[in-house]
Amino acid sequence: MLTDQERERVKDAVKKAEAGLAAEIVPCVFAQSSPYPESIWAGAGVGMSLAVAVLFLADVYAPPWQPLARQILWVPAAGLAGALLGRWFAPLKRGLIGGTRMKAAVERRAKEVFFDHGVARAATRRGVLIFASLLERRVVVLADEGVRGKIPDSKWDEAAAAMTTLAAKGDVPGGLCAAIASVSATLKAAGFSGGASDANELGDDPLTGHGR
Repeated sequence: MLTDQERERVKDAVKKAEAGLAAEIVPCVFAQSSPYPESIWAGAGVGMSLAVAVLFLADVYAPPWQPLARQILWVPAAGLAGALLGRWFAPLKRGLIGGTRMKAAVERRAKEVFFDHGVARAATRRGVLIFASLLERRVVVLADEGVRGKIPDSKWDEAAAAMTTLAAKGDVPGGLCAAIASVSATLKAAGFSGGASDANELGDDPLTGHGR
């Protein structure tokens, strides 16, 4: 997900962003937010359907080039190819899953990370999670109650856009660093500057996961 060098780059960005900041920022990147088993079955279904359609058209408009017993073997072969593409080929996988399903999966996984990794248990209640899920090309920023009362969710859109723009170009660590800087600027503009805690309860290391 992130090399050691990239992790250090993101970690340094967190340290810089939290300097003089009365809040903590936790960056997190997942390969995907769900295993999405339906993409495998959907891919298999699409592959088999296409194979059947091709065989039907060939039977109608062209003489058979081999016995039906052999032709029919193309159907399961196409199903297997479709299943593999549905599992590993990201553009097709996104199309098979659909935007609504991916949005729900990313939001659910972000909430799981927010609570499971203690972002919601900081003493100051001022933790902010930047959760990026690469397959879905989505970013969710979740803030604890000490921040939510002063900053509406819409204020995090700039951080999400900064991450997705650079990640789409293949620069995932750069996207995380840009999102971290944006979140820091938003927090400082809302009055969360000065009086920073030395506890650093949530640490500076980026969180990673595969979601499989």
